Amino acid sequence: MRYYETLYIVNPDFEQERIDNIINDVDEQIGKFGQVITHRGWGKKRLAYPIDQHKYGTYILLQFETENMNALDGFDNFMKLNNSVLRYQNVRLGAKPEEIESDLLDESTKPLEEEPQVKDMQEIIKEVPKTPVEEEFKDTDEASETVEEETSA
Repeated sequence: MRYYETLYIVNPDFEQERIDNIINDVDEQIGKFGQVITHRGWGKKRLAYPIDQHKYGTYILLQFETENMNALDGFDNFMKLNNSVLRYQNVRLGAKPEEIESDLLDESTKPLEEEPQVKDMQEIIKEVPKTPVEEEFKDTDEASETVEEETSA
């Protein structure tokens, strides 16, 4: 038995129902010659370069097993001709991929913790350590203020 992984990108403008239909179509194609291990969406992500004038794409990961090597050519043609798929890549795996439990998938899709509030700019400036040059000028400013006070008296 040989194991494969396919990562494909679909149009980011599709609603979830249409993405589910695409996933089901791909599952049917795999079902003709192999068995799906996992098939899950990674979500919408920014592309490294624009594809068909899209800056984003919905990434979907498919892992499957098969013994029929000739059927992979048919699957390759199916992915090429599928207008909904912007790009795809098939990779042969050395060992059977581990099935991920649905609880773990739920953890990965949770939103990140709230970001800490940005400090006020004045607070940030106070925290920045002074350089020796700034310290020297600070001393000369104080000295010039005392000289001005003495001369005005």
